[in-house]
Amino acid sequence: MITKLSSRAATAAIVAAVVMLVLSGCAKKKGEAEQTTPKQEESPPNVTITNYTAAPDVELTALDGRKTRLASMRGNVVVVCFLATWSKDCAGQIPALNELQDKVQRFQFPVLGVFTDKNGAAAVQDYVVKNAIRFRVYVDGDSVAKRFGGLPRLPTTYFLLKDGSIYDREVGQRSMQEMDDKIKEIMSQRL
Repeated sequence: MITKLSSRAATAAIVAAVVMLVLSGCAKKKGEAEQTTPKQEESPPNVTITNYTAAPDVELTALDGRKTRLASMRGNVVVVCFLATWSKDCAGQIPALNELQDKVQRFQFPVLGVFTDKNGAAAVQDYVVKNAIRFRVYVDGDSVAKRFGGLPRLPTTYFLLKDGSIYDREVGQRSMQEMDDKIKEIMSQRL
């Protein structure tokens, strides 16, 4: 019986010694970096805009003479397109703006056409009817354009972020798809 006990005790001692050796080899050595579990990536937070230029808080005059401030549209992505009734490029821009308005109206993103015509609201009113314009139309665009820093050419389109800052300015005629892609880019970045 003593031999059975001694043999069991010896086996237990050997197993304990092997376990101690294995554990001591796994122990952190002095100065060795501790291994950590990689952090799970969190969804990106909403972005606070601090480096975009603020759009001027201009007063816009509708065809019926009602006035509204651009700042009243904050909280939405806003598309502001400067147009003129005499420009062929602007005439080509109208269908794309109509289509964009139809697409984004469910999101309540305003599409604004600001006309720079010197002949005033009467000339623009005829143009709106003739071209079946479905987006919001404003006149006295020259004074508004000056507040935006002037226009290199017509049409010129500004994309404004929800906080009222200018995200991008595109000069020349743009397709509905190009403008829609710009809005998707803004929305995907949570701007």
